[in-house]
Amino acid sequence: MMAMLSVILGDAGPMQRLWFRDHGSSTYAAETDHMYMFLLWLSVACFVGLMAAMVYFVIKYRWRKGQPIIRSAGHNTPMEVTWTVLPTILLVVIFFKGFWVYAKQQVAPAGALQLTLTAKKWSWDIQYPNGSGSTETTKIGAVDIPVFIVPEDTPVEIRMTSEDVIHSFWVPDFRMKQDVFPNRFTKYWFQSVKLKATDNDNPALGYPNREHWLFCAEYCGDNHSEMAGLVRVVPREQFAAWMREPFPGAMPMVEVGKILYSTKGCNGCHTTNGDDNTGPTWKDLYGSTAEYQDGSSWVLDDNAIREAIYNPGAKVRIGRENRMPTYQGSINSKQLMAIIAFMKSISENAPASAGDELWGSLDAQGNPVEAPATGDAPDGGQTPEQTPQDQPADQPAGHPADGGGEG
Repeated sequence: MMAMLSVILGDAGPMQRLWFRDHGSSTYAAETDHMYMFLLWLSVACFVGLMAAMVYFVIKYRWRKGQPIIRSAGHNTPMEVTWTVLPTILLVVIFFKGFWVYAKQQVAPAGALQLTLTAKKWSWDIQYPNGSGSTETTKIGAVDIPVFIVPEDTPVEIRMTSEDVIHSFWVPDFRMKQDVFPNRFTKYWFQSVKLKATDNDNPALGYPNREHWLFCAEYCGDNHSEMAGLVRVVPREQFAAWMREPFPGAMPMVEVGKILYSTKGCNGCHTTNGDDNTGPTWKDLYGSTAEYQDGSSWVLDDNAIREAIYNPGAKVRIGRENRMPTYQGSINSKQLMAIIAFMKSISENAPASAGDELWGSLDAQGNPVEAPATGDAPDGGQTPEQTPQDQPADQPAGHPADGGGEG
């Protein structure tokens, strides 16, 4: 009987599924769920008990016609001690139970994988120890969001900061969220549960995996609801392989830039279809002439794009406000090259250049690769157009990220 009640009322039964939909996916999630269910049923028991006592006393001591009103007692020591001591004991139990759950969520185990997260309106960017970031995107509605890869059953500690306003890193399946502040670091850690052979949220990968939604839980502006991401848990061996080679073999630079456009949050302010937004559209931007508030004008070439990304306040275009944060330290020189290559590819103002073809791809370490000359191509004289670098960026064979690369 007690076991049945535990299943129905506890953190393994239908009430738990009603509130949380599924079991938590981190090692401390079960204790968080148990704490929540403990508080829920304690509150239900207290509420039902108080309401039952109220109804009983209202009926028992109601005034009856023709009877004199009985004067209530002004003092009852046993009752006063009881309603003081019992709630105090419950509060002490709640405090210590909650404190230990909280402490486990705040202190990462020694040897945890160290990642660095930067939040900005309205995107997330995570940097791995190998210098790589997200190499794949997915969609939430019509918005591209980054996919972050983490190993199963491994402690992961994320050092977080914001480039603008307060954000909040929240993965509901991990039962933990943490605010992200500008000008300071906060930390978030989790350890996913071990994958089962039946875990297959993304069948296209070809190996067990689970995917967890990431949201911003602190209102941060117009596109707050679209500031999302996907945390993909993969087997350790797949994660280790991705860390050795985060780029799916000589991916074209333009494809890398296209992915960075989404994973670095550029799509939050700049469109690629000509529509105006917070910032100017990237369509036909490269090679055009911009007029600035200081009276100068500048043809938007590589140097102008570089300054706009690393020092956006240096020149502000007429009719615009300086709302763009600096990407100094967030976008390295290789990534900058890829972004410029993508901007050129969608601009009719960009001049054709042999250099674009010569430095059109990256190797596994994100370094520019010289395309082999015709006749000197590997694999029996194939031309670059016949090599695997033309493989679609969103479906690299055997690659755990199942997506593009990053310079």
